Amino acid sequence: MKNIHFGQQFTTSDIYMLSTLLSSTEVTNNSQTDSADVDLEKAGKWLWKICSVVVLLFGLTGNLLTILVLRKIGVSKRPTFIFLFVLAITDSVVLVTGLSRYWILNTFDLDVRTLSDFGCKFNLFVIYLSMQYSSWILVFVCIERVIKTHFPLQFIRIVTYRRVCVSLIILFVFLSGVDLHYFWTNGIKNVTTGVCNSLNDEYGEFDDFVFVYIDFTFLSAAPFVLMFICNVFLVRALKNIQRGRASMMHNSIFRQTKRVSDKLTKMLVVSTCYFLIATVPVSVVFIVDSYRKHSVENSDRHGNAIFDFVRTITYLIQFSNYSVNFYLYSMVNGKFWTKLKIVCGCQKEKKRSTIISYKQNSQTPPPNSSLRTKESEEELATIAEVDINLTGLETKASLSEIESVVE
Repeated sequence: MKNIHFGQQFTTSDIYMLSTLLSSTEVTNNSQTDSADVDLEKAGKWLWKICSVVVLLFGLTGNLLTILVLRKIGVSKRPTFIFLFVLAITDSVVLVTGLSRYWILNTFDLDVRTLSDFGCKFNLFVIYLSMQYSSWILVFVCIERVIKTHFPLQFIRIVTYRRVCVSLIILFVFLSGVDLHYFWTNGIKNVTTGVCNSLNDEYGEFDDFVFVYIDFTFLSAAPFVLMFICNVFLVRALKNIQRGRASMMHNSIFRQTKRVSDKLTKMLVVSTCYFLIATVPVSVVFIVDSYRKHSVENSDRHGNAIFDFVRTITYLIQFSNYSVNFYLYSMVNGKFWTKLKIVCGCQKEKKRSTIISYKQNSQTPPPNSSLRTKESEEELATIAEVDINLTGLETKASLSEIESVVE
């Protein structure tokens, strides 16, 4: 009986002490979790405050230089220039409309979308349209390069200034139709709270479970697949050009051609991979967020803090995609850098000569120079700028064909 009584006393005391210990441990854990959540929220805000400014300045500078250089060269001279000119404007719109909004929101605690009902609708429409438009312009650039590489003689007849402009207009109208629903599905439902969101549950279901997949398709999935296919054709064509000319070149010219080909191939691979890294994660986050809104996980503060931090990272990576196009393109385009130096005042512009020069040695008399009209020069330059070597064989044809892919 004493043992049982002692056991009962021990058990009661132990339970009391254990419950006290557990409650104090729970309070400590909750305090640590709340502290970690606050740290994540602060880290996310500081990322928006600092990184968004860096990406914004970096991107706007590159896009502005692209516009100035292309205007100096002449936008209408080559189809690629038209695409790059419009791409620079579109990327700038993305950065100013989207990235600046998050910087203002996290710096001044002000959401520009809530300033007016029309502003809410218009901001959503512009940011989605410009992001999708930028992706498909890159696709058009890849398609144009494939045509230029595989059909060089027919290129100037297939890809004309008028057709490029018409294709860009058709693309803009089509994507506008895809995103036009924001003008009647979203807005400021409650003037007091001032939240820019879906106007009713039905529109909310459409945004969360239908349009999120439409956006993923037009923003990332379809453009990436087409860019990947085009780049495969481009890389194969570059290798064939290099291999076909190898027997006709001196070793120095062959090494130079190989260097340019490898550089261009790396640029194509890097640009395609970076596009995938920048656009897919944020699209996946959008899809996951749609399901989180309608689940019990939405009430988990710790889970929300982690998810918001991940969303911040993926958003910043996505916005960086609209800042690097200028730098990726200019890596392999020597003429682009030359014009950039002229625009910046680092180099004086040389007058173009209408005489085609030939390389010659001391044992070979110089051939007669022939004048070309401006149209003839531009047509020849579009296909390949051929230079004749000491023995009369083509030495720079391969290099010109490879460089023409990015011009």
